[in-house]
Amino acid sequence: MIRHVAFDFDGTLADSVEFCLAVFDKVFEKYMGEKAPDREAVYNNFGMNEPGVLRFFMGRANAAAEEDFYAFHRELHSRMCPEPCPGVMGLLDFLRNNNVPMTILTGRSDTTCNISLDFLGMQKYFSGAKYGSPEKNDKAGQLRELMAEHGLSAGEVIYVGDAVSDVTACRKAGVTCLTAAWASSARLEELEKVNPGLIFRKVEDMQSYIAERL
Repeated sequence: MIRHVAFDFDGTLADSVEFCLAVFDKVFEKYMGEKAPDREAVYNNFGMNEPGVLRFFMGRANAAAEEDFYAFHRELHSRMCPEPCPGVMGLLDFLRNNNVPMTILTGRSDTTCNISLDFLGMQKYFSGAKYGSPEKNDKAGQLRELMAEHGLSAGEVIYVGDAVSDVTACRKAGVTCLTAAWASSARLEELEKVNPGLIFRKVEDMQSYIAERL
């Protein structure tokens, strides 16, 4: 029986991967010029939070670059990520109406995650949050922490994410991963190989799956 649902943010609650990459583009162009990494390299390092990704490619911490990232994130939000993925708010309402606690579990920093949750009117749905680290992607460890904190078994938690790395993390933690494949950034061919049968192209189909297991 499902007693707790944890959500990724980018590509899951909002179609925001392109938005995030555009913000990185602006920062790397400003500080690295022609040495800026390409988008695929940046995408492959998602899971670390934004300061961690910046430090990875710039070779050191740069407070000014991090502040610029947050500023560009606020500046581009209304144009590049104006609303949640269609149907997502209905899913969140369904879970809240059925008294299912929800947690945000994301590679993002607390700063950008809260900017986006506030902007999109989602903050009220989540009883807790676990954010990314600048050192590594450790969603498996965060899922174990979540279960320990709430006294849950692995069979009572599901994680909703959009990436192959989300599936891998869930398997390490023994948690079922439901793959959100409704955003424009979904890599369906890769996802089908690692999580067959648990990939959802429509939010409503995932909601039905969860409803049967509450």
